[in-house]
Amino acid sequence: MSDLRISQLPAATALSDTDVTPITQLGGTPTTRRASLAQLRPALFDQNSVHVRDFGAVGNGVANDAPAIQAAIHALRGLGGGVVRFGPRVYRLASAISIDGVAVRLEGAGFTEGPGPADGTWLKVDTTGFTPITFTGLAARGSVVRDIAVAEVHTNTQNAGWTPNPYDWFFRIVDCFGGVDFDNVFLSSVNKGFYCRGSGRTDFRRIRGQVFTCGIEVDDALDVPRLQNIHFWPFWSADTNVLRWQQANGDALVFKRADGPFIDQAFVLGYRSMFRFTAGALGYTTKFYIGSAYADFCRYGVLIDSSGVNGLIANFTSQNELWNAGGAPIAGSSGIFVSGSNAHIQIGNLRIDQVEDNAIRLGGSGNRLDIFALRAVIFNTRNNAAPAIQVDHAPGGTPNRVHLGTPPILESAFANILHNTDGNGVVQSRAPAGSTTRPGIAVGQDNSGMAAPSGQSVTLSANGAEMLRITQGGAVTLGAASGAHALEVSAPAAGANRLLVSGAASGAAPSLSSIGGDGNIGLLLASKGSAAITAQTGGGTQMQVLHQANAVNAVQMFGAATGTPARVGWLAAGADANISAIIGQPKGTGALLAQLPDLTANGGNARGANAVDLQNFRTNPQQVASGQYATIPGGVGNTASGDRSLAGGSLTTASGYASFAFGEQATASGSYGRSMGLGATDRGHHAAEAMAGGTFTNAGDAQARRLLLRRQSTDATSVRLTANGGAASGINSFNLPDNAAAMVRVQIVAMQTGGTAGLAGDVGVWDFYIAVTRGAGAGTMTISPPANFSNNGSWTSTPSSTLGGLGFNVSQSVRIGGGTPATTAWRCIVAADATLGCLAISGTGEANKTLQWVALMQSVETSQ
Repeated sequence: MSDLRISQLPAATALSDTDVTPITQLGGTPTTRRASLAQLRPALFDQNSVHVRDFGAVGNGVANDAPAIQAAIHALRGLGGGVVRFGPRVYRLASAISIDGVAVRLEGAGFTEGPGPADGTWLKVDTTGFTPITFTGLAARGSVVRDIAVAEVHTNTQNAGWTPNPYDWFFRIVDCFGGVDFDNVFLSSVNKGFYCRGSGRTDFRRIRGQVFTCGIEVDDALDVPRLQNIHFWPFWSADTNVLRWQQANGDALVFKRADGPFIDQAFVLGYRSMFRFTAGALGYTTKFYIGSAYADFCRYGVLIDSSGVNGLIANFTSQNELWNAGGAPIAGSSGIFVSGSNAHIQIGNLRIDQVEDNAIRLGGSGNRLDIFALRAVIFNTRNNAAPAIQVDHAPGGTPNRVHLGTPPILESAFANILHNTDGNGVVQSRAPAGSTTRPGIAVGQDNSGMAAPSGQSVTLSANGAEMLRITQGGAVTLGAASGAHALEVSAPAAGANRLLVSGAASGAAPSLSSIGGDGNIGLLLASKGSAAITAQTGGGTQMQVLHQANAVNAVQMFGAATGTPARVGWLAAGADANISAIIGQPKGTGALLAQLPDLTANGGNARGANAVDLQNFRTNPQQVASGQYATIPGGVGNTASGDRSLAGGSLTTASGYASFAFGEQATASGSYGRSMGLGATDRGHHAAEAMAGGTFTNAGDAQARRLLLRRQSTDATSVRLTANGGAASGINSFNLPDNAAAMVRVQIVAMQTGGTAGLAGDVGVWDFYIAVTRGAGAGTMTISPPANFSNNGSWTSTPSSTLGGLGFNVSQSVRIGGGTPATTAWRCIVAADATLGCLAISGTGEANKTLQWVALMQSVETSQ
């Protein structure tokens, strides 16, 4: 029918799987082939699935199929990855395959376990010098290898000198920084199986086979690799020479820098070590977890030759026979061998069989094993006094320790002690006697616990020092060895009074009391010699009774019963008729207080350095003497916050430096200010004195003040008199609040004290009254003189609140020592300072004359 036209072919009513259609096979040389519909169906349904034979793989075990497999992997790039399928053939790899830039699944057709390629999918390598398969790069994360067997051809004669061919790792998983999964992979005769570095979360499941140098090595794995169902057994060859080489050189599972690896259901046979924890360039393994594992015919079940390793083992059996030697153990074998330092391992159930000397050996220093249940069967086979657990002496660092949760089961014809006694290492569970430094029963650490140094005493020791000894006859020493102890209890010669130390339930306090047959029994607390008696709470000293030689006077303290006058205190008592009493003497910059500061209204905030605060009632915690050297002698709710300030009475505040407030609701906020009476305020003025007997509404709305101003002049230029002699401000000039008025008497004296003109001792005086008002704001400050006044000079301008100032000449002049003074040019000027809102008092002297100006201002004030 090949020469018929398509239109001449019979009509097809249905298609069957056996119908054939041509397809073109991609590859270096495209080839058209025939395929049945059954063969095409998987490709139609799974468009991201490729088969290695479609890219030229032959699978005859002779041709190099690596390029075709690489081409199949590259074909999935840009498609989001996919499955690379292998048929049940033997694919020879003679060059490297790299999985990068894409995540793929290499999926075989299963395999038959055995010594070499058989049924199923096999990858065979017979040439050294390259890595067969490498996964690398971030894009390769998530790749999978499953249902595939691999084999290498080893050509050396299996005699006493046998070694494996030096093949590289079959699989390298490098810098993927994530997981690559291997599931159901068989390593038939492989020198080194898997090398995993920089690829945390890599998962190995159902890995079987015979590897010679190493099965799996994990390094730089920062995110919990997982290994389960591992089974390494002599599938390829059980020849004595091969297995002896493995027992001397092979490590089944090697962990370098691995964080938290999980291993479970693992079995290996015929290796130097089943688990080897060693150091890598980036560190060592921590927090490993082994669930169930069995090492058979291994020199070491667990070998730790790096420092700092730590982890957990739930269930582990190690049998350490030499292969094909009639049950003889491997020379130098141990179930657990630690040659590094500072390894901390916890083991639940541990069985170790057939070791030459020690079932467990710790070298180095600072190592610790905690074993819940141990069974050691056949150890010390040379009968050389080797203990079941050998803990080497640590010449430096922390001694090695083994702690047993339960008594071990030791089964051997030459069973020996648990540990040697010639070093500082410790194995402890229980002991009949022990010593101070090595107690028989240890608690917490190896040199703390209980011992029985003799048949008449029992001791408790802590950190190698005796803390308590109980001897026959009832004597007890506590705190150190007898003679250096801290507490001694001695039984009296006959039944008499005694001391009772009682604990207490939650909410109550323990007690120390006298009990016995007498009706009244005192309690003596005495120091030796001239030493003090000290009472502490919270770890700090609260009270001391100091020694005074030949003392006859003493302090008595007393309380009060219900219904009696409420008095609790202390008395000075003794033989002398007159005895002084000291209230308190602070130390250093400490304050003298009546109440303990507690940051609440009850005790108040902390007091200032060297303050005195005897006030015991306040409405908020700030009402205390918080200034340095501040004083509150008593009262209610007073505040002395200025340094060297004084406040007393009720609700007074002294916040200025060296200020004084006394009375009720009096405020002294200016430096050196003084406020007295009810509702007085110095208005923050420097060295002002305020007095009030009450208020209309607000503090200071009915009060009197006194201010003293001063300044020195050296020429005919006007100088402003201020309270502190400095530049004018709102706190050193006569000030008023908004909406206030005052009648002010101003008394001024000026005296010449130096200069090249005139004579020292010339004096001028002024005495006048001025009315001052202020509205809302500093600019509303006004002044005006009364209608007439006596003996106070003459105004140089018409008195008016609209004028800038009022000036007048000296009203009286005298000379100290007599004579006629020359003071006619001196003038006093009064003005309203609209900038500061204050009353400005200025003085004008003469050229070449040094004058000292002093003014006293006395006011009566009111405000809204």
